[in-house]
Amino acid sequence: MRYFSIYIEKTNDFYTYASEDKDIKIGDRVLVSFRNKDKVGLVVKEEADKEYSFKVLKIKRILYEELSFSKEFIELLLWIKDYYMSSFEQVFSTAVPAGVKIKYEDIYRVNMEKESLFIDELLQYFYDKLKIRKKPLVDKFSKEKLQQFVDENQLKVVDGWYILNRDLENRNEELYKYFQKKETVGKLTLEKKFEKKLIEKHLKESNIFFERKIKSFDEERLKKELVEKVFKEDTELNEEQEKIKSGIENSNKRHFLIRGVTGSGKTEIYIHLIKRALEKNKGSIFLVPEISLTPQMVKRFKIEFGEGVAILHSRLSPTDRAKEWYSIYTGDKKVVLGVRSAIFAPVQNLEYIIVDEEHENSYKQDSSPRYNAKFVAIKKAELEDAKVVLGSATPSIESYYYGKKGIFQLFEIEHRYKDAKLPEIDIVDMKQEQDSFFSEKLLEEMRTALLRKEQIILLLNRKGYSTLVQCEDCGHMEECEHCSIKLNYYASNGSLKCNYCGISKKYTGRCSKCNSKNMSFSGRGVERVEEELRKRFPVNIIRVDGEVSKEKDFYENMYNDFLAGKYDIMIGTQMISRGLHFPNVTLVGVINADTIMTIPDFRSGERTYQMITQVAGRAGRGEKNGKVIIQTYQPENYIIEKIQENSYVNFYEKEIEKREILSYPPFSKVINIGISSSEENGLEEYCHAVFKEIQDETVELYGPMRSLVYKVKGRYRCNIFIKGSRENINLFKLKLEEKLKKVENKKYRVVVDVDPINLI
Repeated sequence: MRYFSIYIEKTNDFYTYASEDKDIKIGDRVLVSFRNKDKVGLVVKEEADKEYSFKVLKIKRILYEELSFSKEFIELLLWIKDYYMSSFEQVFSTAVPAGVKIKYEDIYRVNMEKESLFIDELLQYFYDKLKIRKKPLVDKFSKEKLQQFVDENQLKVVDGWYILNRDLENRNEELYKYFQKKETVGKLTLEKKFEKKLIEKHLKESNIFFERKIKSFDEERLKKELVEKVFKEDTELNEEQEKIKSGIENSNKRHFLIRGVTGSGKTEIYIHLIKRALEKNKGSIFLVPEISLTPQMVKRFKIEFGEGVAILHSRLSPTDRAKEWYSIYTGDKKVVLGVRSAIFAPVQNLEYIIVDEEHENSYKQDSSPRYNAKFVAIKKAELEDAKVVLGSATPSIESYYYGKKGIFQLFEIEHRYKDAKLPEIDIVDMKQEQDSFFSEKLLEEMRTALLRKEQIILLLNRKGYSTLVQCEDCGHMEECEHCSIKLNYYASNGSLKCNYCGISKKYTGRCSKCNSKNMSFSGRGVERVEEELRKRFPVNIIRVDGEVSKEKDFYENMYNDFLAGKYDIMIGTQMISRGLHFPNVTLVGVINADTIMTIPDFRSGERTYQMITQVAGRAGRGEKNGKVIIQTYQPENYIIEKIQENSYVNFYEKEIEKREILSYPPFSKVINIGISSSEENGLEEYCHAVFKEIQDETVELYGPMRSLVYKVKGRYRCNIFIKGSRENINLFKLKLEEKLKKVENKKYRVVVDVDPINLI
């Protein structure tokens, strides 16, 4: 008897079932009785044969008609469950899209191993299919290859028909598989042509077999397209790129980091790696941080791989997502391009996981399971014997540290592709300027660029028109009733909106407290800057932020229109700061570089450096030279200095020194425990009770403290911050779950975030 741990959907635990069936394996779906009802279960572990204190029910049968998963896939989900302290249900529902159904094709296959003494019309029907005329074979293999098969005795020619020689030991597998497909006839076709009795007779005598196969897409067409397109349209790598590609291919290491300045041609290296993997019939996953990068990358991947690439992102409909996922599951598509959740794509024979812009925060999910796709990629590669390639112009401090220490194999590119020049960076001290929107230097450079018919990108990382709306008569500031945050004013739709809970109400122009019309706006956002911009420049301007990007196909239209030159200036929030390639952009302006530097978070300096350096990298990517103007009230800040020097290494050395002194990652691991309640009364006492219960001498605990934004969506929030060595944090996690159960109270919500990115 074998015993298994079974996951049953919509439950929070595993249940033990038994079976004598030798065919059951981890990842199979099975039918079990659960609370007197038949339920579908997923086999997640095989348990040791032991005595149980309860009656162990038997598995009824394997559900071949349901999706099954590889052992490695299940192991990955279990690792995420344990590492990120979430339920298996949360992990499974995140990893496997709803609505994916197995599609089958029922066929009859002739038994080629059996020399039948009697051939009737049914067998003759099969045998006639085993002969192929010259034209389809030439279309598939070419005349030269066909003649080679004949010379090698792989094929025999009889009356103008080509017949496969099945007796050869050293057979050509591609040719053999092509002929194998001719041995089968669809179930409905055969049953329509011949009587049921005759079919049953041949089944009984094993002259033919009935098979149910997972239906795939047109694999032959996809392969032909790959051969014709992918491997004939290869761009040439320069010497530096070729060295990195070969270094990754030939290395015995599993983890790689490419730090290449913006525009250095990292994408070309990635595409060559994916192509070489495809030549060996191996697959790849290419992750991008956000949907805003997808249109550009989709266009490139479609050019390179045609219909052989699966696209996975959050804006797909459930049906389209299920279709793409199924095409990966069946092995029809071996290249996956997608955002965070694409890491779960069941790519067969996986060779590479490439994480583009690896420093981006959006790889971390902010709801349960709070996984980081970058770390999941590393674990997945370990389980599936694949390689992980991380790439960025501004890697995370942790990743670059691992590269310098040799944990990741580090490659660095200091020059742009085709020796294009890095942009010249000028810093403007806004304390010396009369105009708080645009410095004289920026306005002058914008006029010059526009006269030369060149394009401009402007960055301001603040949404809306104004971040503060205040009555000048009574002093009242418009606040969100559900969050302890001021409402933003959005002029584009005349609304006041909370950027935390999303609640929106129409702006009446009057104070909600005293009804005065004497209102003032401060804390300018991207809409306000757009308004000021239009007063100064009568040109075509496009704004890119979280509001307009909700429109269907916005990203694709925005990218294509700006690339085609329909707009002269693009102004937007951080979503325009990375990845986009516009050869005619020669000027980038950062309206206010100080917006994130003041946030009380040990990563705020790193984020500022990354965002500004990335947006600066949009300038001068073509043949024309680029220029960057950074407006700041803190020109003496070391982060601004290092950005101007274009020296990531110098910035890293300054940051890593601070991290080591304060024992922040990568010199430690951190956990944030968020505790919230819809009632403020009693929250502080409960937080102290939790703090006392989970105290441990092996780690450092800080708090409880109020969150920077204390109230969000009607819930009051506090945090307990935990820091310790990797070993101690891992041991602490094993005890934490049980300790939290002891103080469990339905009035309070407790969320554990391992390796948190957002500490607000």
